[in-house]
Amino acid sequence: PPRSTLFPYTTLFRSIGKVLVRLGFVQEQDILQVMEGMLVLTFRIENEFYGVETYRVREVLKAVPLVPAAFTQAHWAGAFSLRGALLPILSFRRILGKDDLGADAKGWFIVLERKGFFFILWVDEVLEVRRFKVDQIEPVPTYLYGKNTEIYYCLGKVKDDLYSVLNPDILVDEPNLKTALTEVRHALPA
Repeated sequence: PPRSTLFPYTTLFRSIGKVLVRLGFVQEQDILQVMEGMLVLTFRIENEFYGVETYRVREVLKAVPLVPAAFTQAHWAGAFSLRGALLPILSFRRILGKDDLGADAKGWFIVLERKGFFFILWVDEVLEVRRFKVDQIEPVPTYLYGKNTEIYYCLGKVKDDLYSVLNPDILVDEPNLKTALTEVRHALPA
């Protein structure tokens, strides 16, 4: 949105921020950091750009051949042993309705955390860490509602590039993640 449409929101956010600081819920530096924007690890699937906030990322690895495992949920592609812990691999291509990259496991693994549970997001290519400033962040357009858009927090726009920023809590809900972790442990005992 143009800066003029952001003005009421930034003013409102500053006012709410002052109240939260006075009540002791947050520090002033926390409010200032939020006002600076989002720090996002960006990645690509084919010609589309995506991202996930860096505070959710634990590690980034070049993909290796997958260990096959039987899952009851179609989006899980296999498993990977990371320092003795078996982690399920979520294929973001499958979530988008695309075929996987192949058995030779091209691409990248992004290790994400959700409430103390770890899983791997398998993507085509990891790009860079970007800071999306407040005026570069847009809500998901309403015309996209109903097209699996609940998995996105927002959109980040840099020049002509548009990045869909993921919400890992919606991408993988807790019961489905626990089921995938259990299935990996049963299929591949340590």
